[in-house]
Amino acid sequence: MDHKFLQDGMSAMSASATTLTGWSLTILGATIAGIVAGHFLRPSATVRWIYLLFVPGWAFLGVSIWYGDKVARRLAAAGFTDDHAKLREIAASMNSDYSAQRGWFDSSLIIFGLWLITFLIWWVFAKSEAKLVP
Repeated sequence: MDHKFLQDGMSAMSASATTLTGWSLTILGATIAGIVAGHFLRPSATVRWIYLLFVPGWAFLGVSIWYGDKVARRLAAAGFTDDHAKLREIAASMNSDYSAQRGWFDSSLIIFGLWLITFLIWWVFAKSEAKLVP
């Protein structure tokens, strides 16, 4: 495999990991802001348990960010070697880490999707048990 081709592939993988990390941070911030600023609509105590779904979602996002950081650090390490075998090893590790990052990110989206579906079901079918706070 050509050295430049390998470097280009590693750079593309790192760029994708950086984009995914940005999305993870955006989702993390938006969910926290939604809870903090979402005081205008408060479900009843029996429905509030759905907010506990945020905890594993945030944990999964944290793990995704951690793997994204590993991908970026591996690209930086690859810049310090000309050994083709070492580059292939770094590229294989980057690929594995990027795959893990995508998996954890997708898992967090599933968790937040479950929260959204549950919240929408409550919102549509609840009998005016919510307290509107001005």
